[in-house]
Amino acid sequence: MSDLKDTIQNFEYYEKEFATWEPTEIIIDENRAFWMLKKPDSECRKVCMFRDRYMVFVYGDYGNFCFDQMTWIGSVYNLEYDNLGYQFSKLSHDSKDALKVFDTDTCIEDLEEWFIDTLKELKDNYNIENPDQTAKAIFQYIKENDCIFFYDEEELCERYDCFEYMDLVQFVNDAYCNCDDEYDWISYLRESNLDDFEDECESSLWNAGRKVSQSYYISMYALHVCRDKLEEKAERI
Repeated sequence: MSDLKDTIQNFEYYEKEFATWEPTEIIIDENRAFWMLKKPDSECRKVCMFRDRYMVFVYGDYGNFCFDQMTWIGSVYNLEYDNLGYQFSKLSHDSKDALKVFDTDTCIEDLEEWFIDTLKELKDNYNIENPDQTAKAIFQYIKENDCIFFYDEEELCERYDCFEYMDLVQFVNDAYCNCDDEYDWISYLRESNLDDFEDECESSLWNAGRKVSQSYYISMYALHVCRDKLEEKAERI
């Protein structure tokens, strides 16, 4: 469960909250079953899981999603709680898309990584000795100056010797200025000169900033707690 603890923001709150919730298990037949973790005396505060052979539906207080790529008959006892990336890969296409949300910090990280990789590819063209360090230094300069204005370009180029690829630096700078909002980000990419640096249609930047919603991790943690409570209950019988 270490993945869940490390991934969920304010984990201690949910750990304390779910500790008081009650588990339910209903085995309908060999293919269908139902599990639920519910807050006592509440009809809406709950996380539920319904299995119909290889299809698993999760719904409740923290959102809804469906696993339709399972290669085993799912239950709260055998979900991959310690391999959330693998478990996420078993979601339906629509669920994966719905559970991806735009995050500014993630977008900035993805942009910096793209800049580093792009500069590595161009290092021979522009005789760049340390593309990793150079890209990180330029990106840090952009962040510290909260977007470079035209009159800063000469200072930046003198400091990092980037005159020959200033169009790339300007692209990264302008992209950074549009990281706050998904609409602004996508609009910028559509109007930008991205195709000067790579195949526009294949660029990873279209998916920059997309991270898995907390609702997925919280729901998975609730099912993990449901499993633990059911196992403890069975041991007492």
